[in-house]
Amino acid sequence: MFKMRDIDISKIFWSKCRTKLLEKFFLEYESGNNDWFHMRWLSRDLDEQINSIKRELDSLTELWILKYKEELKKKIFYVNPRFYLIEDFVSIFVKSYNPLDKIKEYFKNKNDLELIIVNESVKTKLINPWKSILDIFLIWETDKEELWAFLSEIFYGRKIKYAIISTPDFYNRLEFWDKLIKNILTENWNIYLKDNLKIKDKLDWIE
Repeated sequence: MFKMRDIDISKIFWSKCRTKLLEKFFLEYESGNNDWFHMRWLSRDLDEQINSIKRELDSLTELWILKYKEELKKKIFYVNPRFYLIEDFVSIFVKSYNPLDKIKEYFKNKNDLELIIVNESVKTKLINPWKSILDIFLIWETDKEELWAFLSEIFYGRKIKYAIISTPDFYNRLEFWDKLIKNILTENWNIYLKDNLKIKDKLDWIE
């Protein structure tokens, strides 16, 4: 009979694909969603080959970290609620989670995006939310619902403070020395991911 404490921990973390799977499952679990995910959805969501996903899911199931049920002849995977290291794994992935790469990837091909500022606070949003004015500030014409859905997904339902304004509105606010805009631009720990308007070079003037 298989015993959970027979797990060889050295076999758990050994590939990028496995790490991405574990992060996905345990961060969803921590946020209260021990959702059931099928293989092809995970392959698309994590941008990994289906064969790699299958291999890792089979291994994690054998280790009793994940379980599955069958629906319409498809295996649906979820965190085994009896896995004795659940809280330890949750702690590891919550503390190590950094969404910056996902944010960069999402915005890299947004050609109409003029400015995006991300505050360092996002790096620890899951464990230690900073009291920043804003987490993300954008000058962009976009579908706010689509953006909200993306942020909700990568921050696992945490509240994210963000603002989107148009280029004319931005310059109009600067002209009248809008205090909120100036405070956002000059806040400590800002990361300028895109700055077509060269705002960072003008911070001395803005201050």
